[in-house]
Amino acid sequence: MLTKRLDEIFIPDTIHDVIMARIDRLAEAPKKTLQLAAVIGREFTSRLLERITDIRGRTDTFLGDLKALELIYEKSLFPELAYMFKHALTHDVAYNSLLVQRRRELHRTIALAIEGLYADRLPEHYEVLAHHFSKAEDWAHALAYLLKAAEKSMKSFANREALAFYDQALDVTRNLGDAVDVQTLMAIREAKANAYVALSDFHASRGEGEQLLALARRAGDRVKEGEALAGMGFSSLWAHDFENALAESAAAIEVAMPLGADPVVAVGRMTTAFVHAVTERLDVARAGFAEAFRIGRAAGAHPPEVFSLGFIALQNNWEGRYGDASGQIAEAVRVAREHGLLVPLLWTVWISGVVAAGKGDYDQALATLEEHLPLCEKAGDEVMQHRVLNTLGWIWTEFGDVERAVSFNRRGAEGARKRGDPETLANAELNLADMLLAHGDLIQAQDIVEGVHRLVNDPSTSDWMRWRYSTHLFATMAEIALACGDHEKAREWTDRCLEIATRTNAPKNLVKGWRLRGEIALARRQWDDAASALKQALDLARPLGNPTQLWRTYVALARHHEARREPEAAGQATIAARDVLDAVKTGLRDERLRAAFGASPLIQRAYRLGPER
Repeated sequence: MLTKRLDEIFIPDTIHDVIMARIDRLAEAPKKTLQLAAVIGREFTSRLLERITDIRGRTDTFLGDLKALELIYEKSLFPELAYMFKHALTHDVAYNSLLVQRRRELHRTIALAIEGLYADRLPEHYEVLAHHFSKAEDWAHALAYLLKAAEKSMKSFANREALAFYDQALDVTRNLGDAVDVQTLMAIREAKANAYVALSDFHASRGEGEQLLALARRAGDRVKEGEALAGMGFSSLWAHDFENALAESAAAIEVAMPLGADPVVAVGRMTTAFVHAVTERLDVARAGFAEAFRIGRAAGAHPPEVFSLGFIALQNNWEGRYGDASGQIAEAVRVAREHGLLVPLLWTVWISGVVAAGKGDYDQALATLEEHLPLCEKAGDEVMQHRVLNTLGWIWTEFGDVERAVSFNRRGAEGARKRGDPETLANAELNLADMLLAHGDLIQAQDIVEGVHRLVNDPSTSDWMRWRYSTHLFATMAEIALACGDHEKAREWTDRCLEIATRTNAPKNLVKGWRLRGEIALARRQWDDAASALKQALDLARPLGNPTQLWRTYVALARHHEARREPEAAGQATIAARDVLDAVKTGLRDERLRAAFGASPLIQRAYRLGPER
């Protein structure tokens, strides 16, 4: 039944109006309490609210009333009593029910109260303080806390959050105008450049470097100018812009040398060596990294020291010197951890996993990389994340675990495809092709390698490590051609694999190439050629220390002796292959690796060769 005339009844038009009507019906004290709480935030503590209210001693009573009305609820009791608005819209309406000037005054009051209440653990509140001082338009305090919040985020590897704080800080500097010194502006640009590197956004990083360079020149700070150029060169390197990387690094060195700014020189030398390494100027790269490492270590410049030592270890790994590589990469990881260097740490821990897998310490490799992947994901470093995925995919490919190998390699390939990164895409695809080949799926394997071959031959493809994955590509293409009975093509691809492996001193790929030559000769019944090639492969594989290449070479040799009806020699080669496999199996502690090892088609075929022992 109507108690009033219909045109006298107020019906709210929106949910906002409904909530506002509920707030307006509150008594003055609970309403004021709700509004004060809204300025603190959607979450607030009873202690802080009590500190800023002018109705002392009754806050808990009013909060109880608001809780009974289901406008707020208790969120936690420890470490102190905290409440939360039940709905975000309720919080917004209560906040906007205050005049702008009053809100501004309250934000400043709240910020000062937080500084007083939590002086003993202020870093926990940097973000909140930055928010309140910004809303209070107290720009000097807002800038200070935004920079502290950004630095805190960087230290916890939350790079996207750090960038958001730095962007807010730049907005604040515009309000402060000339009151902000150029050193602060340079620090912000430099920090943003570093954060973008960690996020694999190298074009944005270089853009920040350009801003830093302009500020340094405006300030007449020659050392900072050199640092800006060196950073730009490093970003250009990872963006595969090798021409600019070399030019910017040379410019950085030219600025730094007369000043004795050795840390800048070390970065410039390191970046230059990096360009040479990825574009197959390996001897020049090795000398450059040694120089960059020497200068960096002497100057206490840890990033170029770590990057250079990491790449020296990677080169030694490529050349089969796993012992040297292990010691070097362990030292690089130690320095990166000791000094909290995120990007160098992401780089070197991945290399340590690669080295461990190369020398057959699969448990260590797997544990290292599985632990490392979440850190790459948390930091947002896509470049290293895709490399870790590919290396895990390679390990599971060698163990014949189809599900895991396909999962990791596909994730790596998809990520690389989105980034337009040919190296990580090619490596992931080739791992997949190897897995399919091991399981007899020649058609799919052929489709994949043809796609990688097109990538290699595309003039627009970056030179970054193209020589490296081409070696793998030609070996896999040779295996597919051999399996299809196309001996001429198999020999052509094998020769191309061997040519690059010889040129770059890559013994693992030399073993692959010579073994393939032997298997091709065996398929053609060219016994002497087969024996010579397989002996060459075995002579390289024995001192190398890579278990996979060694046992697979013994298996090829056993088949050669069987084909020539040399049962004793075949039996010896078979036993030697099994001994290598048994040593691998004995050393495995991870149950997943042990299960994959036992189910691998290639490994089981090796165990079935020849007579029982």
